Amino acid sequence: MNYPIAVTAHLPIKGTGHSALPAIFAQGEAGDVKLLKIGVAWASDLSEVLGTVSVHKHVSTLCRFLNFLHAYAGGEALSVKAQTKAVLAYVDFRIEGTTHLPRDNSLYYLKWSGISKTTARNEFNHLIRFLTWLEERNDGESKAIDRSLFSLGKIDTQQLKSYEQKDFFLHLKSQRRFWKHLEDGDDVRPPRKLISAKRKTGFKSFPSEQEVRSIIASETNPAFKAIWLLQAYGASHRISEVLQIWQEDILPASETRNFFNFGGDGLPLVLIAHPAESTWLGGHTHKKLNRLNFMLQTYGIRPRSELPDSSPKRAGFKSKELYGRHMTAKTWWLNAEAAHAFQDCVDQIERFHRTHRTSTRHPYFFVNMFARGDSLGQPISYKRIAAAWTAACKRSGVQISGTGKGIHSLRHFQKWLMKEMGIPSSDIQLIRGDASPDSQDAYGRCAATVSRALTQNLH
Repeated sequence: MNYPIAVTAHLPIKGTGHSALPAIFAQGEAGDVKLLKIGVAWASDLSEVLGTVSVHKHVSTLCRFLNFLHAYAGGEALSVKAQTKAVLAYVDFRIEGTTHLPRDNSLYYLKWSGISKTTARNEFNHLIRFLTWLEERNDGESKAIDRSLFSLGKIDTQQLKSYEQKDFFLHLKSQRRFWKHLEDGDDVRPPRKLISAKRKTGFKSFPSEQEVRSIIASETNPAFKAIWLLQAYGASHRISEVLQIWQEDILPASETRNFFNFGGDGLPLVLIAHPAESTWLGGHTHKKLNRLNFMLQTYGIRPRSELPDSSPKRAGFKSKELYGRHMTAKTWWLNAEAAHAFQDCVDQIERFHRTHRTSTRHPYFFVNMFARGDSLGQPISYKRIAAAWTAACKRSGVQISGTGKGIHSLRHFQKWLMKEMGIPSSDIQLIRGDASPDSQDAYGRCAATVSRALTQNLH
């Protein structure tokens, strides 16, 4: 397949208001190259309200979209619905790139390396502006886009993606399928008044500090022990965030200034980086390559947060305040002894990585160190972590059945410990990475503490 089939050029245009306009030349089915007159008309109208640079960006996006459609639809005419979904597919591939695709995939030859979500959002707006302009140009008699497809929320969009199928749509012969669910009917939602009101589940239970220390002391697996230490005293990350940590994310304290503009505390620096958008790849570089693009190009796999819910390797990533040009968060150690014990585990895990050359298969730090077969050296699943935590509690005599003291309860323990240490709420918010101080209110709420405070005030 030849690329590109459409290119842009600046042409002198007779008329008032502009001396030149960006124009698109497209190759027809017979191989002849023609000026896309509709593109010139759009550029002319845009030039009345936008500057030269902005007009060029709009037209360049349209040109890029035409090249995408050439590979996407294979020359077949698209319905309004399919054309709308083509815009969604275009944005998706612009973000993740196409260079990771196999060479027999027609989209590979677009040679896209991936762009930021901000840029992709701008290009999406350019295309919607063009398609809306087409509708207006035709006096609204014909539709160019189906706006109902753009109303889907984030969760719905994630559910509609499929990374394992090989067709875009059932009637198109391309290499991937997107938004299959939309082929079965329109998106119908119940009225908001039919949605049940949310309810609180009550106070969360968590292990005492004595129980936490007992659980950690009984653990012999370096990977699990490091996770218990990090979850208990490296305030404050979710277990799903810990499972996203790369081998390059655990650094000496001296590296702290390179990320957060202040010196280290002498304790190991453990970074939590955005699993898809962070540009920290193990070296201080100004390149725009992010983790999503790097993993696709290097390993042919997606970050754990981008995997479908059905995948045992999936680990989510909720909202967390990230800082600096690499989009990372710092681990704040609440106990120096625990931090040094964590580093001892890190030394053992790093030796395992070097011996088994795990970095040739994936970048993750916490892996199965004692598994058999192909699972050896693979990233630990959440299910395996939960089972290991249950075993550790049982081994140390900590009762968790029916108490709610799962692995996530360590986040409640962290919050309680910070309050006991006298750390103010504003600092706890920063440590935890909460966007709002309200987010921390559900954690570390100990009924005994509340009772003690009330008793003191009553007497």
